[in-house]
Amino acid sequence: MKNYKNEVNKMEELKNTIMKSFSLLRIALMCGLFLFCLACNSKSLQKDSLTIKVDKDSIAIGRSIVLTAHLNIKSGNLANDYLLLPYANQRRWGSHERPDSSGNVTFLIPLPNPGKIEIQVIAVKAEPKNWMGSSNRDLLLVGNFMPDTGLLSNELSVVVKNRPMAAASDRGNLFCVQWESWFVPGSASWTSAEAVPVVGFYDSFNEDVIRQHVLWFMDLGVNFIMPDWSNHIWGKKHWNEIEDGARSIVHATTIFLEVLAKMRDEGINVPKVALMPGISNGPPATMIALNEQLDWIYQNYVLNPRFKGLFQDFDGKPLMIILDTGVIGSKKGTAKSAFRVPFFEQTLALKEQELDAFRRAQGPIDDSHFTIRYMSSQNQITRHHELGYWSWMDGQLEPLVTYFNGKPEAITVTPAFFDPLGWTSANSYGRRGGTTYLESFKYALKSKPRVIFLHQFNEFAGQAEGHGLGKNHDIYLDEHSIEFSDDFEPVSLTASGSRDSTGGWGFYYLNMTRALMDIFYNNDNNSTLLAASITEVSDKSIKLNWSVAGEMPKNFTVAIGNKVFFKEVSGMTCEIPVQVLSKGIQTITITANDVHTHYALSKTEFDEIAEKPLPVIVHLTVKL
Repeated sequence: MKNYKNEVNKMEELKNTIMKSFSLLRIALMCGLFLFCLACNSKSLQKDSLTIKVDKDSIAIGRSIVLTAHLNIKSGNLANDYLLLPYANQRRWGSHERPDSSGNVTFLIPLPNPGKIEIQVIAVKAEPKNWMGSSNRDLLLVGNFMPDTGLLSNELSVVVKNRPMAAASDRGNLFCVQWESWFVPGSASWTSAEAVPVVGFYDSFNEDVIRQHVLWFMDLGVNFIMPDWSNHIWGKKHWNEIEDGARSIVHATTIFLEVLAKMRDEGINVPKVALMPGISNGPPATMIALNEQLDWIYQNYVLNPRFKGLFQDFDGKPLMIILDTGVIGSKKGTAKSAFRVPFFEQTLALKEQELDAFRRAQGPIDDSHFTIRYMSSQNQITRHHELGYWSWMDGQLEPLVTYFNGKPEAITVTPAFFDPLGWTSANSYGRRGGTTYLESFKYALKSKPRVIFLHQFNEFAGQAEGHGLGKNHDIYLDEHSIEFSDDFEPVSLTASGSRDSTGGWGFYYLNMTRALMDIFYNNDNNSTLLAASITEVSDKSIKLNWSVAGEMPKNFTVAIGNKVFFKEVSGMTCEIPVQVLSKGIQTITITANDVHTHYALSKTEFDEIAEKPLPVIVHLTVKL
């Protein structure tokens, strides 16, 4: 009996042990299931994300927001393997950008239309060997609708309000901006652009882009805009022989005029227009073809009631500017003068005797409806200004003044320039931190001609390596790189260009243009503008050069970090020994003493003129 009770007790103990084991197992299983679910949920929370912020939720028309985006990638890819594309009201608007290594991007986005604007950004995988990031033009070109693909950000709203727009002053001087409308569908537009505009890559049919350009021109105080028609009738005998590309630019110009008319309907005093046809900047056209073109312009544009009053009056008739590098329009012209420029000889595509014979065979231009002025280029060597020709761009720091009846009539100022051998020539001047522009503009300030051409707003095209002009294909024209280019439309500070991956000039040259025009009209409140560049870095020294416009400083101070290297520098250059500097990135500060400015010359936005005087300072960075 006793043994039986012992056996029963053992059985109870075993049962209790088994039950405890089952309980522990059940707890372990539940904990495992809980941890599994937690892990699954954690993975679902670690999806890729894209978030955006704006610096302001309300702006005036034509002004810009600073849009920042953060791309958070958890899928094993790198953030800079992506391309970020902003959209306004479901349509592409703004520069395309690659994030930095931390996934951050900054967009500078102007907004030209009043109303509530909904902003979003999408991220798509970038093409690794494509400087634009994508070969899909539907993604890159502004105005296209937002696709269903890509990682989508949150949505933000910005209210854009109307503002008063002052008409340009006319005090006997006219500022003209050289403007291109050649970004037409089906062309190779943007494939060789030196930078990416802050509005993004566009075609010239986009009314929002045109409107933004016009708002900027009005902020500058531009009197008239010169659309470029110079390539339309190359080698043609008649106007009706023009090809599809030319017809597309004509259509783009009609849209441009309609935008001006719509803005005028809003009560905005828009700038005027003067077209620039060409007769001989390529294979020469006949004077018959040019006259037929002029008649078409008169019948379809000037007489069109919708466009009445939009054209720049000049001595009682609309102004017409004819690009004519082969001087077909002057009986005193010679092929010899044109052929001093090697690429003129190549593009005109005639031998010297043939070009002179062609000129003699042409009849007169029909000036019954227009005041005609001819334009050439590189006048410092062709001397075409002595024949009364204006200049598209001269190849020296001192642009030449064209006189009419003994009075200064026209000059062309530029942020940079190439000489007859193109951008890579030793005698061409790059931007040099803005010093080229200040020095070029000084001659407009000195001569005060009737017309000042602002060269140029938006060419964004050039020749690829090995495809330049000349026998060796090494004469590069139009635009070449960030440094060796002359556009001043605001561009991204970070997006790659066709030759540079460092980003462009932002709003700097638009702001400099406005400040220089104010100095021209004495509206600058005695301001000083200062620009500077590093001209050479060696194992011995850093060489600096700077330039000023406006009020002249007493002297200059040069410092690196908190250490002053030079006080009371009287000239415009200095040389800093590098042996006393540590390795790494150094910030050089140049201060103009005993002067002030009201122009910040910002790179990130269009300047509002400062009410209080600002110090005149330039910062440069150099890596040692």
